Amino acid sequence: MKGSLIGVVIMREWKTRVLKRSFLLSTLLTPLLGVGFIALTVMLTKGTESRHLVLVEDAPGLITRMDQASGQWVPRCPGCFPEREMLAYRFVREAPSDSIWQADGYSALVEFDEAVLQNHAGYLVYEKSPGMQAKRNVERDLSRAMEHARVLGDTELDWEAYQRLKFDLNLVDRESGQAGRQEGGGEEVRGLVGFMFSAVLFIILAVYGGLIMRSVVEEKANRVVEVLISAVRPEELLLGKVIGTGAVALTQLLSWSVLSTLSFTLFQFVFDSGILSASAAPATGEIPADLMTVMAENEFTSILLDINWGLMAATTIAFFTGGYLLYGSLYAVVGSSVQSEQQGQGMVFPIIMPLMFAYVIGAGAMENPEMASLVWLSWFPLTSPVIMLLRVAVGAPIWEVLLSWLVLMITARLVLWVAGRAYRHGVLAGDSQTGWKLLLQWVRGHGQ
Repeated sequence: MKGSLIGVVIMREWKTRVLKRSFLLSTLLTPLLGVGFIALTVMLTKGTESRHLVLVEDAPGLITRMDQASGQWVPRCPGCFPEREMLAYRFVREAPSDSIWQADGYSALVEFDEAVLQNHAGYLVYEKSPGMQAKRNVERDLSRAMEHARVLGDTELDWEAYQRLKFDLNLVDRESGQAGRQEGGGEEVRGLVGFMFSAVLFIILAVYGGLIMRSVVEEKANRVVEVLISAVRPEELLLGKVIGTGAVALTQLLSWSVLSTLSFTLFQFVFDSGILSASAAPATGEIPADLMTVMAENEFTSILLDINWGLMAATTIAFFTGGYLLYGSLYAVVGSSVQSEQQGQGMVFPIIMPLMFAYVIGAGAMENPEMASLVWLSWFPLTSPVIMLLRVAVGAPIWEVLLSWLVLMITARLVLWVAGRAYRHGVLAGDSQTGWKLLLQWVRGHGQ
């Protein structure tokens, strides 16, 4: 009988929220917007891949010379301007007016004077920005050409000898473990992915925690709770409300996962079929690249290919379950002890502080996701729901993840028991008294 009554409370909480239009819209639109963002990024990346022709005005004659055979100005250091598919250069001593070089098809004009070797500055003139990648390439090529000019002018070395003396060290990551040395690297990228999951979980815990507090406050105000506790014990009502509201969040998380997977699969099918690039393919005669290849070539979307989505989704659901049982019960107790939602907001802040602290630490740990403090915070139940997701993305041992989750679940069960004692008194409290002192009295079993 007890189990069936708790089940009724759970279904009531679940149906009340899941069948709302706002819930259905957010559940359907969020994954579509997420996949749409990825699709837009991929399409804009392909759509903005245009060839840039840059005109370089070398007025002081530092980096160019006249080629007698062609009658054109050419770089003194041809190797400083490597051939690129999307970037090419032309050199002059005096550039024409802006309207003329733009009409001739140039994307940008580079200007500098004889002081460039001292002030390390020039001008990039354009009508439409060529983009950050093109600008970085121009800066890199011109810097190398200026270096060539300085070496020839200020040292006794020739350029070839100087190049032989230059030394660029490339450190290749290797991780040392019990299985020996293995290929490493990419911790910062994986840390960013883990932080994204942690941020989502933090927002969901905060939003749905506030939802359960609001529900308790409203039921106290309209006397619905008095009808409910005539059929179930207050502790059972608390458990049913926490599980029911948590089930709403789980329904949304699972729906997002399924809809995101289906939407991305559909986009991949459409993209790989060539429908989106059908108009461009005949003009170039090239075979369109598949979606995975295009994403791998993009600095942002390539990160998404390195994610173990299944593991991250399972860990997120597991730690959400424990985290919501813990924090949801605390939110419900606060709701039972206040007469309005405004009063509850002030009392909720100390409860949410550990999660906020974990969120801030996680944001700072993206550059070093293996810092020692994260290990301790991933074991502390009040911060583990957020911190452990960051560690899982980097590669935390499975046994640590499981033990941390067990500690979280045990703590959540203890908090539910303690919260139930306070909730039993709070839901029937009718006066205006609030505060932590009153809650502690209820936990000790001293009612009003």
